[in-house]
Amino acid sequence: MIGQNVKIGANCVIGPNCIIEDGSIIGDNAHFKNNVTVHNDVIIGNDVIIGSGTVVGSEGFGNFRNKNASWDHHYHLGTVIIENRVSIGSNVTIDRGTFEETVIGSGVIIDNLVHIAHNVVIGENTAIAAKVGIAGSCTIISVKSTVNKDIKEPGVFTGFMPISSHSRWKRIAFWISKLDKIVKLINIKNF
Repeated sequence: MIGQNVKIGANCVIGPNCIIEDGSIIGDNAHFKNNVTVHNDVIIGNDVIIGSGTVVGSEGFGNFRNKNASWDHHYHLGTVIIENRVSIGSNVTIDRGTFEETVIGSGVIIDNLVHIAHNVVIGENTAIAAKVGIAGSCTIISVKSTVNKDIKEPGVFTGFMPISSHSRWKRIAFWISKLDKIVKLINIKNF
């Protein structure tokens, strides 16, 4: 099903049972497997592959407590922008931004069963493994970062040994770069 005012570029393959809602823009050479849903006003670049069952641009978990302490839904008015050469696996959910955009940078690869929440920004050439959930309003920009444990507080995190706050990781990296000099100094003192 293709909605109104949808633009689809050249050489695209749209599989069976796909839905592309009103106002969405799909670049050249896109390949959507079966049962892909692209909600309204999503922008998808060139050479993007999207696996079966993936949903792009749905509303995220935008709820807030009202004065009666019950939950009210907060509508998401933003969109999703997927840049060029992105590969998205099967059964991935990418939520639209609340007021701004959720952005997947060029060259990103996303495995199956990943959830990317509202307002998330994924930097270029990032790889995301299966079963990862990225909470709303996170930004992933640091090159070669590996998150192998839960992050339980907000902030900017970097690193692969160990994952740390970005400011702490810069101090660790500084000392790692000095290890050869420290070892020489220790060896001289031990003689």
